Amino acid sequence: MKTQLKFGISLSLALGLAACSGGVGGDLDAAYVPPEDTAAAPALDTAPLAIDTAPVAIDTAPLAEPLVWLSIQDTEQAACSTNGPGTDIDAVELYDATGVLGVGLIGSAIFTKNPGGWACDKDTCGSNGTSNCKYAANSDTYTEADLVARTEGVADATVDATLADTGYFSLNAGTLEIKIGGPTGLPPAKTLKSGDYIKVFEVDQSYVASGAAYAACTCAPEHYTVTALSATGTTAVKLKAIQLDANNTTCTPLTATSTEGCGSTVFVVP
Repeated sequence: MKTQLKFGISLSLALGLAACSGGVGGDLDAAYVPPEDTAAAPALDTAPLAIDTAPVAIDTAPLAEPLVWLSIQDTEQAACSTNGPGTDIDAVELYDATGVLGVGLIGSAIFTKNPGGWACDKDTCGSNGTSNCKYAANSDTYTEADLVARTEGVADATVDATLADTGYFSLNAGTLEIKIGGPTGLPPAKTLKSGDYIKVFEVDQSYVASGAAYAACTCAPEHYTVTALSATGTTAVKLKAIQLDANNTTCTPLTATSTEGCGSTVFVVP
């Protein structure tokens, strides 16, 4: 009996050892070989990348030149019954929603005679034919330089029944070109932009209403156009007339396409 018991214990120990041989660090783990990966390697994309060889489009259009001049062309028909024939320009003003930005630049105004000649000759100007168009460029009383300078700076024209008039220049079918300076007309010159407002002060019935002209003055509102120009004149933009002075009841009402002023008129740069 003792012999059989010892055999039973030895068998149990053998079975226990056999069971432990499959654990961590046992002979079974050391003999394990993982299966070989026989899957084919992925194919490499050897196609060359497409290169965009199309040339880049270059915008060769020239930049628009800044607008720096205002050209006021007298379009009034020969009006030779006054001392100031044609459009009587007092001043030019630039403003926007914030207020006045500038007026005619002092020293910038230039006058060009109409190639077709004067609207009024000296011997036909004035109600008696002897007033020699004294406030126009063909005056015998004032020099052209003196008269042109009257259009610069702030509005200051006066019309007197007996004394000499001051502060305006009658274009007599010609053209006035002027730049815009600061609020008093001092440099630097301003660039004109789309949406800017330009008011041209023309001696008209508003001067009678304000007392700058004597009460019986005819002071008829007269006609003209305004064009904004670049320094070289290459770029030219005709301004739209958008508001007439309420005192000038003889003016034809403006339309959406009006470009001609009548008396003191507000224009807009398109």
